[in-house]
Amino acid sequence: MALGKYCKVGGAIKTITGEYTKVGGVIKMGTINCPKIGGAIKSIPIAERMIFAGEIDSDRLYAIDGDHAVVAGWPKYGGGIADPLDVACDDANNSYWACANNVYKVEADGTIAWTYTGHTVPVTAICVDVDGNVYTGDANGNVKRLNSSGVQVWTKVPYAGTVHALAVDYSTGVLYAAFGIAAAGRIIRFHIVNGNYMNIYYQAAVNFFSIAIDEVTPSLYIGDNAGWLKKISTAGYEYWEGGVSKGGEIYAVRVGHDGYGYYVNGSQGDVGKFTLSDGGNVWTDQPAGTSRGLAVDQAGNVYSSHGAYGSVNAVIRKNNSSGVEQWTWRAYANSEWRGVAVSPGIKAAGF
Repeated sequence: MALGKYCKVGGAIKTITGEYTKVGGVIKMGTINCPKIGGAIKSIPIAERMIFAGEIDSDRLYAIDGDHAVVAGWPKYGGGIADPLDVACDDANNSYWACANNVYKVEADGTIAWTYTGHTVPVTAICVDVDGNVYTGDANGNVKRLNSSGVQVWTKVPYAGTVHALAVDYSTGVLYAAFGIAAAGRIIRFHIVNGNYMNIYYQAAVNFFSIAIDEVTPSLYIGDNAGWLKKISTAGYEYWEGGVSKGGEIYAVRVGHDGYGYYVNGSQGDVGKFTLSDGGNVWTDQPAGTSRGLAVDQAGNVYSSHGAYGSVNAVIRKNNSSGVEQWTWRAYANSEWRGVAVSPGIKAAGF
């Protein structure tokens, strides 16, 4: 997605803020996204398109709308789908799932477009770029690029450790991976064309659980198992000396379209919004239970996964851009959620 579109209006250059089409002989501004769901064209309001979440006890993949109603054709289960640990999505409401040793692409109506079976251990991280290239990492340190048809382009194994998170900077053609290797954490940079890589950041005695990109600066935001959030350059220079403590375990960090950062911190249970300049909190919500997955839509609404198996706190939660809880949802009492994604996807990936 382009950062901005412009045209000349009344002799001045103006930013285009809406897309237009002719409806019934009248020019109208488009305000909705209309994908094909359940065999029919359905409208979903912009900034609340589709939310995707994996429930690992029932091995089910869910798509819900902005009112937390399950979308027609969902949930997906059976046929080898198991242990959905992570999920990503694009701007057409296609979702990409890390499920046990397999990777699935699922279309908006619940149709499985393809399955990749080339991993031999659980897939632990996944992301996708605007061209439909999919990047996966597993528990043995394998990082792979699949093309938009699910065919492997390359595979690399920088270190024998778990790939906890992946983030792609589409504008520069670079992929970053957050590794946990025994008692050390590493951030690895890959060229997306050929997979050539180098270690750009190392820290002893921690595992890096999460990573996000601010492609404007550009900068990386990484979270570890000790609750520290760090900002580093794409070459590994540390901007915040020592980092900013958020407590718990930073299982997920995101940079939103709105120019703010977001995180969840595991056993601490928080969902937070922070400034990219210094890591200071804009707001923090502290619901009961743990926090695990995280996604942010174009309007700054935040979707997070919470709770241990069987807990009343095991829900998908929505907070608005000011941190006020909007709703919680779960399919049934004994839920255990992991990854969450919301369309159109991650801004740095090109959506």
